Amino acid sequence: MNRREFIRSTAAGALAAAYSHRVAANSSPNNRIQLGAIGLGGMGRGDLSDFLAHDDVEVAALCDVDRAHLEQASAMVKEKRNRQPDLHHDFRELLSREDIDAVLIATPDHWHGPITILACQNGKDVYVEKPLTHNVREGRLAVEAALANGRITQLGTQVHATPNYHKAVEVVQSGALGAITQVRVWNSSNSAPAGIGKPADGPAPEGLDYDAWLGPAPTRPYNPNRSHFSWRYFWDYGGGKLSDFGCHIIDPVIWAINPGAPLAVSSHGGRYLIDDNAETPDTQNVVWEFAPPPGQSNPFLLIWSHTEANSHGLEGRGQGIKFCGSEGTLIMDYGSFQHYDRGGTLVQEHKGEEGALGAAGVAHKREFLDGIRARKRTSCDIEYAHRVTTLPLIGNIANRVGERLAWDAERERFVGSLRANRLLGREYRDKWSLAALGVKELMGKESSSTPHPGHQRRRYSSWGFGGR
Repeated sequence: MNRREFIRSTAAGALAAAYSHRVAANSSPNNRIQLGAIGLGGMGRGDLSDFLAHDDVEVAALCDVDRAHLEQASAMVKEKRNRQPDLHHDFRELLSREDIDAVLIATPDHWHGPITILACQNGKDVYVEKPLTHNVREGRLAVEAALANGRITQLGTQVHATPNYHKAVEVVQSGALGAITQVRVWNSSNSAPAGIGKPADGPAPEGLDYDAWLGPAPTRPYNPNRSHFSWRYFWDYGGGKLSDFGCHIIDPVIWAINPGAPLAVSSHGGRYLIDDNAETPDTQNVVWEFAPPPGQSNPFLLIWSHTEANSHGLEGRGQGIKFCGSEGTLIMDYGSFQHYDRGGTLVQEHKGEEGALGAAGVAHKREFLDGIRARKRTSCDIEYAHRVTTLPLIGNIANRVGERLAWDAERERFVGSLRANRLLGREYRDKWSLAALGVKELMGKESSSTPHPGHQRRRYSSWGFGGR
């Protein structure tokens, strides 16, 4: 029995043990789940607001390296619960607390993996914003940590909970579209020509611990664009539009078709037009090639397109998804879909109610909270999260190396490209390395350039997990 099989075989026992612990924890007078929140920028505070909408949640502690964010979030909790949560600067202090049942992780992407892994190792259930991790290797470590410790997890793909996504997936799974040969997904915006601009380097603002914000990422001079929000356009911290929106937009494709792992990926694009200091592409196309999915004899393509210099988008939508089948077409976005027959006649359409997306955020947290109480896996648990996160990550790698790359899902490696395989992980600053942070049972070296042989043999079982 290899290590992955052992972990999965003991996961049920770990869940049972965790359930016993939670029964004791929830015997308190108010029976509330004690939540700690880590990362309290705009998205983090939005998620926090969703959790505060549930009366069975007590926000016990908050953590951020920016004092302004911490104070804003603390005021939110005070207003909603009439109590002051404990405030932490170091997430490790929060994770070490025995009174915390679960954590919200809404930091920049480059911190998602390490904090998720350590949270699981410390016995916390985890709600983590998308994408799951900054790189593929940390995603695998996060999956193994969650399974080994019996943790309940949920990826912050709130759109998954909308009635629109559920209804659209039902149409695809009904077979009404026939054999699907390709699915197109896209995101379009226009920030030309200046984009995020070219601010000069300078001192970090008062109240921001920039060294802790960087954490495992390389040391860089402080720049306003390499910080709040705009960090996503730099490879050290994020993956641009593809990583930022990919999990949301690709989600219903993986959910509806359950295609397994891609066989190959290719990408073209770059920072073509926008004149700023960002690094990620403003124009990008990605093609993932899949073997025939369940119920089909033909392979299919998943095709991503984005531009930051034109907001019209395909089918007149700023972002969307188009399932192309032999018997029909389904075109959708977050809030609506149209189903056409093979001749182009409208068969049915759906338009979500106003406010449906906001309600979905609250509902997505409810599923996570119910999962904690029942010790039941959620619809977007960590295995599914790793699956939908890996696609954007390897798409960006294909773009950066400029090659069509064969993907070996069994080993989670590219075939025959050392340069691409080096990008499956990253180098760490010494004091912020995974080992220094306390991550246990690492899969080989900190860099993925020479993965551990045991890692190469571990099967990525969740590529075949359906029914999401």
